[in-house]
Amino acid sequence: MNNILSVIVNEHIEENESWKITDAVTADWALDKIREAKAEYSQKEMIVREKIRQLEEWLEKERAERDRTVNFFTAKLQEYFETAPKKRTKTQEILELPTGTLRRKYPAPEFVRDDEKLLNWLKERGMSEYVKIKETPDWANFKKTIRVTGEQVVDENGEIVDGVRVVERPPVFEVEV
Repeated sequence: MNNILSVIVNEHIEENESWKITDAVTADWALDKIREAKAEYSQKEMIVREKIRQLEEWLEKERAERDRTVNFFTAKLQEYFETAPKKRTKTQEILELPTGTLRRKYPAPEFVRDDEKLLNWLKERGMSEYVKIKETPDWANFKKTIRVTGEQVVDENGEIVDGVRVVERPPVFEVEV
C-alpha cells in the first residue's frame, strides 16, 4: 500500500505542486514518510559525526606533535636570544634573522580594578567627570503593569506607552512523529 501511495504521490508532486492530503490514510502515510526521512537523516548524521570524531582525534594528535616541535625550537631560540646581540627599544628587544625575527616585548602594565572602590574614591574627591551614569528601563517589572491593545501598549491609566510597539508573531505548525 505504501509503495503504491509513494508512486502516486511522487508522480503528482512532479506534475502538480498543488497535491493535497485529503484523508486520514494519506495523512498517516505522510507521517510515515516524515518518520522515514528523519530516520534516514539520523543514520547519515551518526555516520558523519563519527567520521568527524575520528578526524578531530587525528587532528588533535597532529596538534600535539606540532606543539612539541614548536615548543622545543622556541625554547632553543630563546636560549640563543639571551646571548645574541640585539636591538633594544623602550618596549622591546629585537633580533632580526634572514628568515624571521625574534622579539621580546615589554607590555604596558595591566590595571586590576575594583570598580566599586574606585567609584567611591572618585565620588569622595568630587571627580564626577570620571563617573559614568547609565539609565535603562526595568522592562521585566514594567511589563507586568501594561496591556496590549493592537500594536500599542497602554499603562494602567490607559495611556499609550511611547517607545514600545507590539509585533504579533504567526502561530507555528509542528508535526510530531
